Amino acid sequence: MPRMDSENCRVVGSVSDWQTWCELVRPELAGLCDWAELRVDALPPEMTAEQLLAQRPACPVLLTVRHESEGGCRRMAEAERMALAMKLLPMAAALDWETEQMEHATRLVQAAHAAGVKVIASNHDFEKTPELAVLREREARARALGADIVKFAFRLHSAEDMMVGVELLRSATGPMAVMGMGPLGAVSRLLYAQHGSCLIYGYMGRTPTAPGQWSAELCSLALRSLA
Repeated sequence: MPRMDSENCRVVGSVSDWQTWCELVRPELAGLCDWAELRVDALPPEMTAEQLLAQRPACPVLLTVRHESEGGCRRMAEAERMALAMKLLPMAAALDWETEQMEHATRLVQAAHAAGVKVIASNHDFEKTPELAVLREREARARALGADIVKFAFRLHSAEDMMVGVELLRSATGPMAVMGMGPLGAVSRLLYAQHGSCLIYGYMGRTPTAPGQWSAELCSLALRSLA
């Protein structure tokens, strides 16, 4: 049977607006999550790296600069995106980068590891749940490219789809985060936390950053109840 270890699951509070990010200097808000994810791609494009570095929350930061083709909020040249992530590494405890782009980001991954920043290799499918064999191949590729944590987010259409995530966690070869999207997404996130997912994502502020996402506060309360 899969392990039941929701106590070891970190809550990631995902932030997609500047006002909410600035409010995280307040310890009572930062305490709602273990990591605060800054969705840099969702912020106004005129914001500079210097402005972002000057505004750090009272909890560890997960840095995400998502490309538009990966579900990002704005179009950004790859060289610009890479340079921005490199400048922002000093504020990060972890960095999220899409697995398919990691082979082009060797220097960034190396710099992250040198700075003690965890690298999360993300895999998204907004349309369906891929076959288990495909997901296992993607996990192996991500770890070969330097991932410390492999993350999967896919759309669920049925209870059978949900069980694919459980099987994936059962055979994981290292730290893994799994989450469902869509109408079944919310319940799947708690299920996966109980079966070994090391991260559960919720939103901070008013705006979810993925379909099927709970608030970070509700994720924390639910995990405590399960524990």
